[in-house]
Amino acid sequence: MSNEIYFAHETNIGQAIFVQESSPPSYDEAINTNGPPPTYDSLFGKVRKAQRSSRGVQDFLKNIFIIVLGTLGITIILGVTVVIPVCMITIGIVYIHDCPQGEYIPVYLIVGGLFGILKQLLHLSARVRHTDEERREENLKQSPTQTLLNCFMLGWFIIGSVWIYKEYQPNYNQSLGIYCNKTLYLFAFWLVTSVYIVLGIVTIYLCSISIVTLIFHKDGSDEFERNQSP
Repeated sequence: MSNEIYFAHETNIGQAIFVQESSPPSYDEAINTNGPPPTYDSLFGKVRKAQRSSRGVQDFLKNIFIIVLGTLGITIILGVTVVIPVCMITIGIVYIHDCPQGEYIPVYLIVGGLFGILKQLLHLSARVRHTDEERREENLKQSPTQTLLNCFMLGWFIIGSVWIYKEYQPNYNQSLGIYCNKTLYLFAFWLVTSVYIVLGIVTIYLCSISIVTLIFHKDGSDEFERNQSP
């Protein structure tokens, strides 16, 4: 237990007020392993929180596995959002003169990649400058710059889709006349198509969840009415 020192301080009315002064806490008291986990959102903090909330070794390992998967998923998403724009710019510049049949396809890749990197830089700078509370507020509302950027990227994506699908199955052989480089076209084609595939999967998933929720809600309402009836 910490040593306690008491001293008296004379007030201007002649009364003594005792003030308790404690010595600095020990190392064990400062660590306080039974206290709450760190407030910062880091991997170490998540591991400590999982250790405290786990009911055994098996439960702890399961929680660690979930944390690792979540961290890996975030890392993959961040990597994709950075790597894809860089690849778009690189391929668009390398093959900018190699697609006369779809001359705007390289332009679409270059501009889309540049704005994709700009979006990530703005997002990163906002997270660095803002506090945790400001970040939570930012998640609820977007700045005018982000809104304008998102609208432009959506419109650019639609325009690029038209340019790419309009030239579907282009001539890849330069000796046969007007052509488009195979690497350039297939990269742009599958880049746009993969976005539509992901949107389709997400839409089907959300519709399925909504239908299941409505079914269970209806069954619960019918059961409640039966229980209320005499």
